[in-house]
Amino acid sequence: MTVPATAHLGRWVVISNPAWPSPYFAELERHAPPALHLAFAADLDMLASRPGPVGVVNLHRLKRLYQEPGGQRTRRAAEAMLQRLQTLRAAGWKIVWTVHNLLPIDGQPADAADRYAADGVLAQADAVVTHTHADAEHLRTLTRKPVTAVGWAAPTPAAGPVPAPVEALARQMAAVPFAVLMLGNITAYKNLPATVDTFTRATCRAHLFLAGPSRDPDLTDVLTRCAAASGGRVHLYPQRVPPEHAHVLYQAADTALCPYRVDGPWSFFTRMIYPSSVGTALASGTPVIAPDLPAIREMTACRAARLYAPEAGPGPALAAAEHTPTAPESCSALDPATQWRAIGAAYVRLAHSLHNAPRP
Repeated sequence: MTVPATAHLGRWVVISNPAWPSPYFAELERHAPPALHLAFAADLDMLASRPGPVGVVNLHRLKRLYQEPGGQRTRRAAEAMLQRLQTLRAAGWKIVWTVHNLLPIDGQPADAADRYAADGVLAQADAVVTHTHADAEHLRTLTRKPVTAVGWAAPTPAAGPVPAPVEALARQMAAVPFAVLMLGNITAYKNLPATVDTFTRATCRAHLFLAGPSRDPDLTDVLTRCAAASGGRVHLYPQRVPPEHAHVLYQAADTALCPYRVDGPWSFFTRMIYPSSVGTALASGTPVIAPDLPAIREMTACRAARLYAPEAGPGPALAAAEHTPTAPESCSALDPATQWRAIGAAYVRLAHSLHNAPRP
């Protein structure tokens, strides 16, 4: 994904940090039809300061757009972001928010500034995009603007060689009696110390593999100690796994564990959530253990999954999976490219709707 250096921007412009590109929009760029005229801008000021044709501003990771220079998210910075959006709308731009999660989920729990920013964007947005109908249903209680559920998809597997550390981890997983994979950011909203404790108590011969980057050294230290005390059954790989190679680990796993907290500041997960790890596991044909939340229930329908009541935790589901593994032939992989093309087509239909053009 590249940010254009010229002043000319396409009619569907995704606001994306070039230093931290969105895997979701990288895939959309790869598979969307040319009719979407997809382009990227680093920030809202880039659109306001350069001449060119107006079109659609597609927001997704809001929190980067209302941060102070020191990195903290504040009401004042959120007000400045909303003012920029208002200026763009006055110039003729349409505002679309692709909602992964309604509030930020990495780092500290969401606060009043985050809720103010989300409410303000919903008030200004001309349309909202979600990944599931369950999330769309909730968002329709928060806005009268059109809400479109475009569907979900996993990263497209890379055709090239697998990075040596990822390949080694996959071999290690294949060598244990029963491999449980937790892949993704090592962060607070997954309640990992409690999840690891539940795993060690609920299982006897299974091995848990925690793989993903961590921005919280204290949490990494806690998990390192948990792994050391597990008798060799908990393995920590606190490194980023390239999305295009994630399927290698999922295919080596017997099941994928995808926990999410729903207590306190994370209670909004009970209303809407975009669990990308669930989608990637399902696309790889890997059985899933995850909380029974509306979006997850929709994604796992007719797929190999054990959903647990969030307040009860994953212990019984882990024990059942270890005792009675899902037969491989009952799981079928999905074709990410086909899913992404369908998502791209949904964006094109939305673009035509926003521009008052006939649908193709």
